[in-house]
Amino acid sequence: MALEIQAVTRNRTGKGAARTVRQDLRVPAVLYGPKTRSTSLSVSALHLEKLLKETGGESKLLELKIDGGETRQVLIREIQKHPYRRRFLHVDFYEVPLDQLITVEVVLELVGESIGVQKGGEINLIQRTLSVRCLPNKIPERIRIDVSKIDMGETLHVEDLVAEPSYEFDEAPTVGVVSVLAPETAAQPAEEDAKK
Repeated sequence: MALEIQAVTRNRTGKGAARTVRQDLRVPAVLYGPKTRSTSLSVSALHLEKLLKETGGESKLLELKIDGGETRQVLIREIQKHPYRRRFLHVDFYEVPLDQLITVEVVLELVGESIGVQKGGEINLIQRTLSVRCLPNKIPERIRIDVSKIDMGETLHVEDLVAEPSYEFDEAPTVGVVSVLAPETAAQPAEEDAKK
């Protein structure tokens, strides 16, 4: 089941109107897309925060319910936050055509224990996410990467990964994803930091 967030249309725009929206504990928002006219909205700051905790910040297809009626299938494209106050300034919702491929970032999950780690090495996650192309309703929750066969000094690249039939990687094949560092290599950055 898709996650849902409620939105209300905004007639007034600009800095003053946005400030008023935020005082009401709401977040100014915009809905746009290739077949969608740009629409100014607002969403509950509390519900947005809860939604982001539920998704873990991952790319997820959401149901945006506008004024209690019409529902749109959207992705969160951008969230602006205040630099030091923990509050949202603005959020962009992108309405996706469900029949067209999109590119999204998907979180990686390492599984298994590496041969190199068993020998005393240390896992080095080079990429935390990878870009994939898929239909909006086929966005994977995570990409599981089996690291059990990686030895010390070896690196797993995008070309070494096997994509599910529902998506394809949208990264250069030579991009490093995860490696196993030898103990002295892993310790060097810490020693250099200690010298500073």
